[in-house]
Amino acid sequence: MITALFLLLFSLTSWSRPLVLVGHFDAFDKAPFNNSEKMAKLLLERVKDHPDFDLKLCALNTVFDKSTDQLEDCLKALPVTPHLILGLGESNCNFKIETMVRNFDKTFGPDNEGNERENTTILPGVDKAIGLNYPLAQMYCSLPEKDRSDIEVSNDAGTFVCNNLAFQFAHLYQDLTFGFIHVPSHHCRNLAKKDEVTLRNLETMITAAVKTTTFERLATRKKEIEALRESSKSDQCLSEFYKRTKGVDEKSFWPFLAPKNNRSYTSHP
Repeated sequence: MITALFLLLFSLTSWSRPLVLVGHFDAFDKAPFNNSEKMAKLLLERVKDHPDFDLKLCALNTVFDKSTDQLEDCLKALPVTPHLILGLGESNCNFKIETMVRNFDKTFGPDNEGNERENTTILPGVDKAIGLNYPLAQMYCSLPEKDRSDIEVSNDAGTFVCNNLAFQFAHLYQDLTFGFIHVPSHHCRNLAKKDEVTLRNLETMITAAVKTTTFERLATRKKEIEALRESSKSDQCLSEFYKRTKGVDEKSFWPFLAPKNNRSYTSHP
């Protein structure tokens, strides 16, 4: 009995700080590594004694549907509900923060188990787009102006495994704080410098997220975002964030309409 009480107290003490779960993907298409995995592991080392949160990692395969099951398994294995669940993937050469995900798969090459999707609905009977449920505006505004200017505020998480995972998870766990960020891809020039900034930004943004107590699911429609722009005029940074945010009903959302020579990013999660 004494041993059981000790273990219970030890468990509660161990998780006295907010817990953050970060999912990352494995290498894809014969790449030497996936930079989301590299960044996640370096971040874990960087924040191991962080005063504001504890970090746990979840390894994901670049495979449709399987990655969702793996993130669910990682979530269920935790002793407490995480304060934030953050998916990391790689896409283009920007630090790319996602505001929404959509109910659509389209591949320009197979996933790591050979699966391909051609204009496929992920979950029938569900909304075409879901705003992600994490305090992205506050996370964005926690960064210095220079770092903010280099960030891509994205309404397009692609049509591959990253979007598939994020859409399913955002739909299945609507009450959890869940978001997605694309880090610069492994093939980018000046990657070491980009990675340094990425790690700094991730630490700062996660710290802001666990300290934010009130926020709403991110808007997906142009009119909703315009209303947020109007209501945030008194806050320079929030106004900046919403000016850079686009809705699902604005141009350039669907990547498969882009010229073929601009599709290289779809080969990554």
